[in-house]
Amino acid sequence: MQAMDQRTMLIVGQVFIVILAVILALAPNLYKFAILLYFVGIIAISMYKARSTGSSGVSREEVEKARTLFREEKAMELAAEDEEYLREVSKQVRAMFIPLLLFPVYIVIFQAVPALEPRVAEALQGLGIADARVARLLLWLAAFEGMFALNQVVRKLTGGASKPAPMVPPAYRVTEKGIVIKGGLGRVIPFPLPSGAEVRLDEKRNYVEIEMGKGVRMRFYTRKARRLYELLLRHGVKERGRGGTQENGRG
Repeated sequence: MQAMDQRTMLIVGQVFIVILAVILALAPNLYKFAILLYFVGIIAISMYKARSTGSSGVSREEVEKARTLFREEKAMELAAEDEEYLREVSKQVRAMFIPLLLFPVYIVIFQAVPALEPRVAEALQGLGIADARVARLLLWLAAFEGMFALNQVVRKLTGGASKPAPMVPPAYRVTEKGIVIKGGLGRVIPFPLPSGAEVRLDEKRNYVEIEMGKGVRMRFYTRKARRLYELLLRHGVKERGRGGTQENGRG
């Protein structure tokens, strides 16, 4: 889900909490359907954002059909040799398992809500609210918000909220109109790069990295990192003032 920035994920998560609480309050039999719909929606949004990153002025077909300037078929092999990158990925994988570690706590919360419902309903009746569905809604909202907050706290304590690892395409080619990424990512990055994009070169670690904004980083491994870097500057960053460049590990 890396294509989605943290703010978008936060908004989507809060919207889902409200929707799911309403469903459980009014139609608890639709609970499984709501969860399925949530995950399908997250995947669809993530795929859309991943495939649409870049300038909107150039079509996907133009990028793919333009003359090829550079090609790399063994990027993942070079990524596997980068120990620092492997540490980044390992840290991110550990963070992804945090919800599983919290699963027993979630089970306890789910069991507690029905037990507390009569007491909350009775308290609301004292305030003039007789509808038991209101008590159910408030309880589920509190439960989901509590689980969400707990997940965020644990992620921060374990380092899960740190900068995510960059996306690394296993193979790619650069054309005069953009970058065509092969493999599971299945996307293109049109030229010019988005306003504010930063291009970084690290020859020692054999990669060029593009930070697209909103925490999205694409890292392109190649033995010819400097040549790729120069091509990206020449064709992708036509207005140098729009973004940034940086070189590390020269030699």
